[in-house]
Amino acid sequence: MKKNLFHRGEFDTGKLYKYFSLNVLVILLLIVSSIFNMKGRVVIYALLVILILLLILCIYLLIEFVILIPNTTACLTNICIGSGLLLGLILTTYANLYLQIYQLRGDKAFAFTGKHLSGDDFLYYSITTFTTTGFGDITSIGLISNALAASEMLMGMISNTILMAILTSKLLKDLKN
Repeated sequence: MKKNLFHRGEFDTGKLYKYFSLNVLVILLLIVSSIFNMKGRVVIYALLVILILLLILCIYLLIEFVILIPNTTACLTNICIGSGLLLGLILTTYANLYLQIYQLRGDKAFAFTGKHLSGDDFLYYSITTFTTTGFGDITSIGLISNALAASEMLMGMISNTILMAILTSKLLKDLKN
């Protein structure tokens, strides 16, 4: 029997709890990494691998969301909460990746005004990069950080466009019924 890669079930509260739990986990990781400032290269590389796998999971969840939502009977409130949690998960995952790269490469990865960057700075940087606002107070200058920022900008543009189209379509579909 062939299994589908994407679960075509209903968008229920179980998915919301999964998104919420992943958000809490990634936010805690950002806080702990900021407070304890990981020094060992092995620990940082291990965290980078875990975060890259988490980013791949985020992409999978985003694709699953895009496939699942148009045909779901879930209420619009749950869909909006789910999309917000999913976007939050993507943003905090990128913020964690930026922080780990900064802890690994330091000033060779990011230019900024100030003495030291922390997790909240990278969350701010992640949000401005995802929305392609980019104020310029924190700038990626290394090859790895530039590639990561470019991937976040592309993901932000694509996911925001797709999510708005899906939510609008779902809203119009609900209004017709």
